[in-house]
Amino acid sequence: MILAHTHGHLMPKKYPTPVPFVFGLLLILGGCATTEGPSLVPAAEMRVNERGQIADTGFEAIDLVVACNIMLHGFGTVPEIAQNRGSERIAVEPVANDTRFAVDESTFNDAVLGQLRLRAPRQWIFVATHEGSDSDVVDYYLAGRLQRLMPIEPTAHEVLLYGYQLIDARNSEINWEGSAELKNHTLVPKPLQERL
Repeated sequence: MILAHTHGHLMPKKYPTPVPFVFGLLLILGGCATTEGPSLVPAAEMRVNERGQIADTGFEAIDLVVACNIMLHGFGTVPEIAQNRGSERIAVEPVANDTRFAVDESTFNDAVLGQLRLRAPRQWIFVATHEGSDSDVVDYYLAGRLQRLMPIEPTAHEVLLYGYQLIDARNSEINWEGSAELKNHTLVPKPLQERL
């Protein structure tokens, strides 16, 4: 309690109630919200098991997070994207599996799409190719490919190379490409008929 000296007596100092001030501040801040700009697409959930692996895939979640961060950084170096003040719509194509291993590609694709949506700047809108329609304008395609890396020394896990390309939808030129290594502890070979 703060005391004020009034006419020789100490009296409690009274302050105006903060309710009108707080209410006014909320009204002002509430009016600052904007409705312009692209609508946000919710990020898909990346389910991770107790071993730190993306559920049903065996891929280490941290490797995928690092790969998506590399992608997003790389996209920002493309002059057309860096200089554009508007939104960019990027369609994420299903990953191509060029390995001899069976991979739950649907779960992998959902995890990639979810991480890109979660971590990307607001003006970059990521959609799965099946979410788009003919009326939607897509500026870029993100194509990914899984390939097996042959380790120099024996390891307890497989290492796959996840290569990706950002392709301009207007002229099919590759604007940026990169790759990341993904460790996997549960890969099993595809059945023979799928490999043929």
